[in-house]
Amino acid sequence: MKRFFFIVIIFLVVINVIGCSNETNQKTEESWEESPTLDIEVINTDDGQTGDFIFRIGDNGELGFGEYGPFIAGETQKYMWHFWGEQEILTQPFKVLGINKETGEEMTVLELPAAAAASTSLSPNNGADHHIPSTMMLPSAGVWKLKVYFGEELFGNVVVDVEEK
Repeated sequence: MKRFFFIVIIFLVVINVIGCSNETNQKTEESWEESPTLDIEVINTDDGQTGDFIFRIGDNGELGFGEYGPFIAGETQKYMWHFWGEQEILTQPFKVLGINKETGEEMTVLELPAAAAASTSLSPNNGADHHIPSTMMLPSAGVWKLKVYFGEELFGNVVVDVEEK
């Protein structure tokens, strides 16, 4: 009987390890899927005219940005970053690296210098613990992964599809 339980436990451990391995591979494969968005109708003018506000959500649920327009290759656009987390993390130097899926091109898309980040206090906005207004430009069309760092640690990723001009 002990032998039976031992075999069952070994079997469950092996299945769990295989399952975790498959989940990791699926997440890696899915990591280039365009990040989800929330489309929110907002009032744009005093007379009640509405428009759509698009909020792109990062892969960890603790970051995202509001889009004032889509990513178009070679064009600079405004984006409002929102973050949820601890002050010790969110006030470290901030950097966004971009990687083009097709070409492998890497570039620094946005960087808040260490001195500026060190003097930055948390600035809550729209329910987020911190926000950073920015402009960003990606030079070529295609799928881009935006890797967000606070200090030297990866905070999360956002994947966007950049349109041709």
